[in-house]
Amino acid sequence: MDLSVIVEGVKFKNPVVTASGPLGFGDEFFKYVYAGKIGGFTTKTVTPKPIQGNIPPRILYLENGLLNSIGLQNPGIEKFKEIAASLPRECVRIISAGGEKPEDFSEVTRVVDEFADMIEINLSCPNVGGKTIASDFELTKSVLAACRQTTKKPLIAKISPDIDPIIQSQIAIDAGVKIVNIGNSIQGMRINLKTGRPFFKGIKGGLSGPAFMPLMLWKVYQVKEAFPDLSIIGLGGVRNASDIIEYAMAGSSLVGVGTQFMINPSSAVKIVDDLQKKVDGLKMNFADLIGISHRGGFR
Repeated sequence: MDLSVIVEGVKFKNPVVTASGPLGFGDEFFKYVYAGKIGGFTTKTVTPKPIQGNIPPRILYLENGLLNSIGLQNPGIEKFKEIAASLPRECVRIISAGGEKPEDFSEVTRVVDEFADMIEINLSCPNVGGKTIASDFELTKSVLAACRQTTKKPLIAKISPDIDPIIQSQIAIDAGVKIVNIGNSIQGMRINLKTGRPFFKGIKGGLSGPAFMPLMLWKVYQVKEAFPDLSIIGLGGVRNASDIIEYAMAGSSLVGVGTQFMINPSSAVKIVDDLQKKVDGLKMNFADLIGISHRGGFR
């Protein structure tokens, strides 16, 4: 059976895409995995100027996930142009754009346009100072409008799990964005019992991993129910092929994997191979599974 998916005119050989962040720009990941094995690769977020990121410690491993406080560390757009030219073309290239104001996002979008098959607008990084872009609806509208005016490439609005996904998705649709990524890691914290202070210098971090898959799955379901024609990237807690199918049934056309690939990059091969076996067993193309829970399931 067929694993391929077409999203806004772009064909993915399978629905497995990497999440932005954990795998950087792919240097290490592609030592373990042939780029043609996955559907798409999403880069770490790029901003106009270099960002050093947050003060260590930055990662705290938990029993069923992890908290990170990386802080959008990246080399800036000029240095990234050198990296972008070598991004593998064997899978769909998704470049993540970030910034603080609309002009920042539109600048990154303009520069990366020639290297990207899609551009993801990161509205929701949970571990930078202050509020996320997504928490300010007017700013979100301005950012998406600026990016939409800058490129004809498909845009992805990466929304926040901490804010109503229906409102955020409607804003994206109104701005002419036809794909939403649901979503980023969710804000959380831990306290160091030895010091009595928050583990991270910035207090909060982003929770990812299996612990919050049910939360993200519910948000995917809500958005697909409200906007049947909207393309969705489901993201959060994926460990295996069964998780990917579950996201698809809830409404995801593509499914992002982050923490799992960071911990075990070569698991990408097994996940894709197992996914093929499962759709063969169901005797259904993957595309036919998308949103099936909204259509009465297998009946």
